[in-house]
Amino acid sequence: MNSFLQLGLRYRGTAAVTSAAIIVALLAACPWLMDTYYLNLLFMIGTFVITCTGMNLLIGYCGIVSIGHAGLMATGAYVSSYLSTQAGLSFWVVALAGMLMSLVIGSLIAIPTIKAGGVYLSMITIAFGVVIHEVLIRWDAFTGGPLGISGIPKPELGGYRFDLKSMYLLVLAVSVLVLVLIRNLRRSAWGRAMIATKENEIAAASLGIRKFAVQYAGFAFSAVLAGLSGAIYAHANSFISPDTYHFQTSVQLVLIVILGGAGTVLGPVVGATILVFLPELLQMEKLRMALYGGIMFAVLFFLPKGIVGTAGQLLGRKIRGYAKTGPSPARERNSETPQLFAHASSSGAVMLELNGIHKHFGGLHALKDVSFSVATGAVHSLVGPNGAGKTTLLNVISGLYSANQGTLSLRGKSLNPRSLSDVTMLGIARTFQHSRLFKELTVLENVMVGMAGRRRVGFAHALLHTPKQRRDERVMEERAHLLLDLIGYEGDRDMPASQLPYGHQRMVEIARALATEPDLLLLDEPAAGMTAAEIGQLEQLLRKLTAYGLTIILIEHHMDFVQRISDTVTVLDFGKVIGTGKPEEMLTDPRVIQAYLGAEEVAAGA
Repeated sequence: MNSFLQLGLRYRGTAAVTSAAIIVALLAACPWLMDTYYLNLLFMIGTFVITCTGMNLLIGYCGIVSIGHAGLMATGAYVSSYLSTQAGLSFWVVALAGMLMSLVIGSLIAIPTIKAGGVYLSMITIAFGVVIHEVLIRWDAFTGGPLGISGIPKPELGGYRFDLKSMYLLVLAVSVLVLVLIRNLRRSAWGRAMIATKENEIAAASLGIRKFAVQYAGFAFSAVLAGLSGAIYAHANSFISPDTYHFQTSVQLVLIVILGGAGTVLGPVVGATILVFLPELLQMEKLRMALYGGIMFAVLFFLPKGIVGTAGQLLGRKIRGYAKTGPSPARERNSETPQLFAHASSSGAVMLELNGIHKHFGGLHALKDVSFSVATGAVHSLVGPNGAGKTTLLNVISGLYSANQGTLSLRGKSLNPRSLSDVTMLGIARTFQHSRLFKELTVLENVMVGMAGRRRVGFAHALLHTPKQRRDERVMEERAHLLLDLIGYEGDRDMPASQLPYGHQRMVEIARALATEPDLLLLDEPAAGMTAAEIGQLEQLLRKLTAYGLTIILIEHHMDFVQRISDTVTVLDFGKVIGTGKPEEMLTDPRVIQAYLGAEEVAAGA
């Protein structure tokens, strides 16, 4: 059965490549099939595809809406035009210079943009675009002022000067190349990390993913593509002026991505084609901004995933630029599973120690002088009524919150102050009170993204899909399959995680946490919403994990489950520890009963 499935998947992949090759061949034949007017429109589409593929990386993958990318296009265009007209350098040299300058400026803009986040992010990019436009108008010595730069030479190669046909073929080749690069990136640990950060920054950080690093890489690469597009456009038209790169251009770039489908590889192609041809067909050049506004309104309300994304949903599968992985190859599961935890510490030592932990939010003291230790290889449960401070304590241990006072140490090494991603890299993984799986990723990818914090290949390897990248991807995929085997997941591993039943979501979230290679696992109410059978499966899993040497801190309200699985129980009430000991002792302690039921109920029962 597996061989037939793999054969079908291989056939589908071959058919997709063949179809793409046929489409590219037809597009390459266009210079001999149509007149100059339409060829010019296709050239414009190509330049937009190059820029908007980078924009798609920002909006669709990183969740950054830049409304100033016309400024980066202008940077590439003006730098390359100035060097070619004033220094006589060849197009291939000045285009590279334009890309590098766009990279430098884009990298500088990325720092405050990413750190600001939210609505301030878009405002910074808008301000950048406005500033660049003013510089183009006022810096006459470099930009030519309002009149722009004319007489920009066409590219030459081996004595041949490019004409419109050659420029179109050049932009077609570059467009295909950047689409392939983005497709490669989407199928890598970098791409999964970007999507994870976009969907849920806290969940991504809990996997060791550093938001700034992945979003900075995305912004920088999109700046390079914008600079390249600007350089090609300037040298094809032999003239540029500030009017080419105003606010309307930036709006058009964003609309292309949203209309086509943010986060889809082909979205920029579809969006650019419609946005270039539609005003021409409708003869609405003077009302272009009104048309864009109407399209934006319609897309946001009726096609929130864009044309390509919506088409993918209607077809019952996502058009994302990644192939389904299919069934994993046959392997010795039982013998290999223990290797997942070969680094786990031996039992007997203290894994985690807390001394005098205090945490307050303004005048609310959520934790007060919390002190206890957790033995290696044990299940240490935290119980207490709602509002006792259990989840707050987990947030402090994991680095999501910083303690106002007190010390934490993992295997004798201080944890404070540390960020959430730093704590994960030290060997602490966690799940959350409510499921935080990444909905845009498949079940298998959700587990694989747990390894993104320890990614072993660089951004360039991910873009180029190098042999090193492919080897690393195979290792991560195999490890993800082993973890799904471990939790007993037998469903479709290529289905979107959003379609999983809630109990399965909780188990997959545990597998994702285990993918970070932890020594200490923090579980926040993992059995919530599970059936009795699923709780039994969870119990078996936790026993396996402790047998492999993992240490677990568990928050749970199913007291019978806590009593069966726990080695030690710590009881919290109003942020204070009121007892630590064996589960049978703690769960029958009058102080614990009083904390849960209240003094009046205890007295009535007596």
